[in-house]
Amino acid sequence: MLKTAMFAALAAITTVATAAPVLAKDVTVRYGDLDLASAKGQKELSRRVDRAAKVACDFEAENRIPSYSAMTCYHQARAKASTQVATIVEDARLGG
Repeated sequence: MLKTAMFAALAAITTVATAAPVLAKDVTVRYGDLDLASAKGQKELSRRVDRAAKVACDFEAENRIPSYSAMTCYHQARAKASTQVATIVEDARLGG
């Protein structure tokens, strides 16, 4: 079975004082092909989550320099995803 996770940048809403709220898009991160009990697998999952958070928050949109709201969204998405990643990695470490 192909394992995937929907990361909450994956649903993060950020509000900037003078800007409109940013709604992150839902992004699926696949990890069924990774050995999450290994450091190499964990590093690859982290890379995939990082990329997903950037996509979800339009972090790398047209401009080379992301907007403040995109940066805030990205950082919040990464923080929320880190909890999910920790749970997934721990399950893998325990043989699940």
